[in-house]
Amino acid sequence: MTLRHKDSRANDRPQDGTECVANARRICRACAVPAFVLSGAPDTPLLFPNDELAALLGKSPGDALPAAAWLGAGWPAVAAAVKPLFAAAAIPQEGVPQEGVPFALTPHTSGAEPVLFRAVPLTEGGRTVGALAVAAQPMPDHRATSRMEKAMRAEIERTSAARSRFLASASHDLRQPFQAMRLFLDALCSQITDEKARHTADMLGNAMTAGERLLNALLDISTLDAGTVQPDLQTVALDELLGQLVEEFRPQGQEKGLRLRARLCPGSAATDPVLFGRIMRNLLSNAIRYTQRGGLLLAMRRRGDQWRIEVWDTGFGVPDEQLTAIFDEFHQLQNPNRDPTRGLGLGLAIVRRLSDLLGTSVDVRSRVGRGTVFSVTIDAVAPLAVEAVPDTAAAATAAPPASGGAALAGMTVLAVDDEAMVLTGLQMILESWGCTVAAAGDMREVFAVLDALPEPPAVILTDLRLPGTVSGFDVIDRVRRLYNRDIPAVVLSGETAQSALLEGQRRGCSFLHKPLHPGELRQVLEQIRRG
Repeated sequence: MTLRHKDSRANDRPQDGTECVANARRICRACAVPAFVLSGAPDTPLLFPNDELAALLGKSPGDALPAAAWLGAGWPAVAAAVKPLFAAAAIPQEGVPQEGVPFALTPHTSGAEPVLFRAVPLTEGGRTVGALAVAAQPMPDHRATSRMEKAMRAEIERTSAARSRFLASASHDLRQPFQAMRLFLDALCSQITDEKARHTADMLGNAMTAGERLLNALLDISTLDAGTVQPDLQTVALDELLGQLVEEFRPQGQEKGLRLRARLCPGSAATDPVLFGRIMRNLLSNAIRYTQRGGLLLAMRRRGDQWRIEVWDTGFGVPDEQLTAIFDEFHQLQNPNRDPTRGLGLGLAIVRRLSDLLGTSVDVRSRVGRGTVFSVTIDAVAPLAVEAVPDTAAAATAAPPASGGAALAGMTVLAVDDEAMVLTGLQMILESWGCTVAAAGDMREVFAVLDALPEPPAVILTDLRLPGTVSGFDVIDRVRRLYNRDIPAVVLSGETAQSALLEGQRRGCSFLHKPLHPGELRQVLEQIRRG
């Protein structure tokens, strides 16, 4: 195709091609695809771009500039392609395809494919005065694409924030009714004397426990998948953290007649203590659940600049072909009937997600019928001068101090929760243990019930989320300032965000997750009373 001026008076016009180029520029501006006009000497023409070409090349729309300046590194290839258009004055020009000569320009967007153009000559008065080049394929509106990208990013951020709010609310609100039911059930069981009725209550308790475990696991996985959990790396004394876990899981092992041993030595690592603790709790819980006889070992081993934390059990073992699948959701061995009392198949799925988040590796080796070893590798902080490895098996298997029926008698507890059902359940269970309870639903009621007490409470037991902008931490701070003493505090929460846990640790608070078992609360209160 050749554009030429068909006016019969063409020979009377100035032979500078001004009118033909002007018409081509109007066509160029009207194009919905990148296009430009070349005008002038073939070696140093001016280039007139449209807005789409400017967007394609990442330049600001503007007036004509030398083509070499506009196209930069792309100009030599374009010049070589369009040079034949200026070589002859015959119409039609020999060697010029009817559809125009092809060449390509590379967009400024990284990774974008080159765009094919075709150029046709502009002729006037029997000579070539320029060229019109038009993209040979439809192009997206880069400005519209940019707007869409910004809108998509904003929508992703909004959705992420909404998901975070939902998970925080779900973690709290869904756990509240379970917590109230657990407290009422425990209070009811203390009043039951009929054997048949007690059996029914036990079955109800088992069903509630299964529901609580499933709820907690699903919320944990949802929170991790949502990307709302960010690790707070710090230097952690591994021997202290693991020693606390041994004490925590010792009663569960004793209930099944299992011996829990620990081989720990002084050592520190860089990790998030809350998230790392959740990894180890899941591994220890699994080991106890799937071990019927024998025992367990929790061991620390130094390997160069890393620590290797191992959990050994004498369970039924894992076949080699299942060693990867056990980390999948709801994958269980030796539980074909999906008995919820034997686990849900979510613990190791949570371990995998947490280990990915912390950048740690979790390995497993096993022998069917002999047992399994889970190993967590974590970076050490400082070299050890001496790596003495004491056998803490005796301490790990020692019986916990017996708690008499009157262990909590006369203990004054300030209980704060804005959920009336939960607060009533707490009051009932605490009073059944012989405690004196000052119950409040908000900050105003806190000061009202404290005015009626002859002395400060022995412990503050508060929910984390309270009405308005007040939190359980605010209650703790205000009550401690009121009495000018560091009153022990226990925070109850349905949330799993590590920021809240760390905030509680900074205040020296104990932290219990809803729905909690009354036995867990009693154990903490007894520890506080023993001082």
